[in-house]
Amino acid sequence: MTETGFSGKRTAEIVGITYRQLDYWARTDLIKPSMADANGSGSRRQYSYRDLLELKVIKSLLDAGIRLEQVRRCFRTCVPIWVKMSPQPTW
Repeated sequence: MTETGFSGKRTAEIVGITYRQLDYWARTDLIKPSMADANGSGSRRQYSYRDLLELKVIKSLLDAGIRLEQVRRCFRTCVPIWVKMSPQPTW
């Protein structure tokens, strides 16, 4: 079974952020879409379900008043650890 990705527009809607925020976070390496990144004009990003969960965490932290730079620092440190700890999907 293969996972179907979410477009940038749909991802922003699900997470509750603007497409502009999502685009900025992707361009500044806060989070990169794990299924497909944009490769120039006309290409589209594809986000996985796991990406949506990470984006929800980012949004929750920002909503709680944590500054974006602190969130970046946390994700640079924590995400590699989470990836090592989490089981790999079986699809």
